Amino acid sequence: MGRGGIDFQAYFDSIPHDKLLKLIAGRIADGSVLKLIKQTLKVGMLHEGQVVPKEVGVPQGSPISPLYSNIYLNVIDQAWHRWDYPQRLGVTLHRYADDAILVCRGNAQSARGAFESLARRLERTVNPDKTRVTRLTEGFVFIGYHFVKRRSSNSGKSTIYISPSKDSQQRIRNRLKYLTSKRAPLKPEEFTAMVNPIVRGWVNHFRHTNASDAFRRLQVFINGRFRRYLTFRSKGRGFGWRRFPSSKLYTMGIIYIGSGLIKYIPAPVHGSR
Repeated sequence: MGRGGIDFQAYFDSIPHDKLLKLIAGRIADGSVLKLIKQTLKVGMLHEGQVVPKEVGVPQGSPISPLYSNIYLNVIDQAWHRWDYPQRLGVTLHRYADDAILVCRGNAQSARGAFESLARRLERTVNPDKTRVTRLTEGFVFIGYHFVKRRSSNSGKSTIYISPSKDSQQRIRNRLKYLTSKRAPLKPEEFTAMVNPIVRGWVNHFRHTNASDAFRRLQVFINGRFRRYLTFRSKGRGFGWRRFPSSKLYTMGIIYIGSGLIKYIPAPVHGSR
């Protein structure tokens, strides 16, 4: 079984406004709404002190840009099934915004060629440097998850394992490192109140994957940051292992994720007593 990872070249910067608006108009008839959407597309960019209106592309970083991306590329999804490629080529297409993969039982190169042909019809160019063909046994990363097929030590059967990608793990550590400092002018309860929701959200995002190793590594990192902060705050020396063992950190409120069993906190119901 093969897999093709697909990347579009300069995708967000090159979406044609006229074609995108035509697709949107096929679903929305309200002229005032269409006018507003058109204005969001033409948000200008600052160049040499002047704001230059955009003629192509969608604003990167905007929360609505992934939606525009899905609307535009949905045509590929529809054509892929309309032309019966899953049956003809033995391949399934999985796409999120401008990230896509082809999981193939047949010839991966034929599947890639069919996809590139569809992309050209939408005036999209597949980036050859970031598009590759690999086997599931070699592993691949898609939207922050690492997928790999290997033999299970328990059942002996080939199983697909899913875990947080290395980049996803590094990003959460970088974010926590940016927010936490041993010199932070915070009380311990303020420190934990800042860290815990971020970690809880990340863990709950990956909780249904094979993430136990990633959770253990993140726990070690969090404990180390908190221990370093507490040691500096108390004017201590060294790493503080004896004074602040992990068990004490947990009693002080730092989140525990070793098991990965973190539950969502139910949102309060307004008006209830």
